[in-house]
Amino acid sequence: MYKFIKFKKNIKNYLFDHPILNSIIKNSYMVFITALSGIVFAFGFNCFIQPNFQAIDPSIANEATIKHLASCGASGISQSLATILKLCGFEFMSSDINYNIVYWCFYLLVNIPLFFLGFFKVGKKFAIYSLLNVIFASIFGILIKSDDPNNIINLISAKMATETVARVLFAGMCTGIAAALAYIIDTTAGGTDIIAFYISERKSVQIGKWSAFLNLIVVTVYSILSVLPLNEKLFPDSGGLGRVEVPTAIIIFLFTILYMIVVSLVVDTINTTNKKYEMKIITPNYNLSQAIIAAIPHGCTIIQGKGGYSGKDLFIIDIAVRKSEVKKVIRITKEIDPSVFINVVPMEQVYGKFFRKPIQ
Repeated sequence: MYKFIKFKKNIKNYLFDHPILNSIIKNSYMVFITALSGIVFAFGFNCFIQPNFQAIDPSIANEATIKHLASCGASGISQSLATILKLCGFEFMSSDINYNIVYWCFYLLVNIPLFFLGFFKVGKKFAIYSLLNVIFASIFGILIKSDDPNNIINLISAKMATETVARVLFAGMCTGIAAALAYIIDTTAGGTDIIAFYISERKSVQIGKWSAFLNLIVVTVYSILSVLPLNEKLFPDSGGLGRVEVPTAIIIFLFTILYMIVVSLVVDTINTTNKKYEMKIITPNYNLSQAIIAAIPHGCTIIQGKGGYSGKDLFIIDIAVRKSEVKKVIRITKEIDPSVFINVVPMEQVYGKFFRKPIQ
């Protein structure tokens, strides 16, 4: 164990002395996580939210009470825009494959203005990687859609066709994991997550709650569109009725609420970057506070005290940090003062200025 720790420390020191190599490794890691996030989201959407029922055995497809679920965020907006084209009677929208292509194109376009919000208000790299996430998801989402019944996505969709609750849970897990993976590297999976990330940074609250609020608005709009009359030229069997009946639309809406709850829970469980901790560091070394401030972008409060047992003069350094910074602070303090006493307490909320350096 000691040899492994020493080896790890040597690697860190080597990378510190070679900034170009360090930058290449760091960016390669971020690209990999970004691609993985986009792929997970695209898989969840095409497999559980918007499966290709035209490629599934009709006897199975007809048993499915709810064929397509409502997504949320930029995904839900894109669903709404694609549905509007279907309502307008564009013939190519009758195919699930074409609908899928149009959806992912809209998904990319909807994210462009949000990209500029992230670019100017959060950080350049933050916005670039968020947009890259959307590009990966769009490309993969188009490529994996197929009319082949033996396609792995269609086979999974066929097995899950009548299990609506399971589809909702798995869809929520995929979307939540995709979003959380992006949050871990201080970016987003695009869409309204960029807005939620921006708000959560300013308000210092959990991202999942803000994301759920924004998504609720999008889902409501999509549910209304789903019951509007279809174009009779494109869908002669519809009789001028909506894509789904009103009771079914209400059920879809309720299932989508469940979907959003699952997404929010998964995001806030996996992503801990926005959780704050209070650290009380008791030391006789006043200069320790300066070393901490130099290492992390937060201020601290220093209180003079006296040891109850030893009677020695001590300093109590009180500082609020992110969860990911706790180990770093402990390591720095122990290197300077091996006898330091540290108390770490989770914080429910932070009011006031709490600087979090975005990736630039």
